[in-house]
Amino acid sequence: MNKEDLENILKSLEITFNEGITYLERNDTYPRIIFFEYSWEDVVSSNTSYQEVVSYQISFKSHIPRDPKLIKLKKKLNELGLHPKISHEYISSKKEWHSYFSLDILENVS
Repeated sequence: MNKEDLENILKSLEITFNEGITYLERNDTYPRIIFFEYSWEDVVSSNTSYQEVVSYQISFKSHIPRDPKLIKLKKKLNELGLHPKISHEYISSKKEWHSYFSLDILENVS
């Protein structure tokens, strides 16, 4: 999977999503996804780095647990052979469910 594939999957859910900082005008939309990279790891072959594995956190926010769009996202990833461990937390101050997981994607960083 590459980043374009990830973005296409997120678009197919037909919900608000963005990379990085959550903008205020999108902060009250549910469900929504925020994704961001948090680590890079070189892929080395014959002592030469030619690509990186970029780890992304995918955060899904909703007013309900097991949101149908989250289930749809999980099924789409499973169809591609991806089976992330999805964690959940309830944020009482915002009255929202936060489900999150990581995905490793091949990218050229430099």
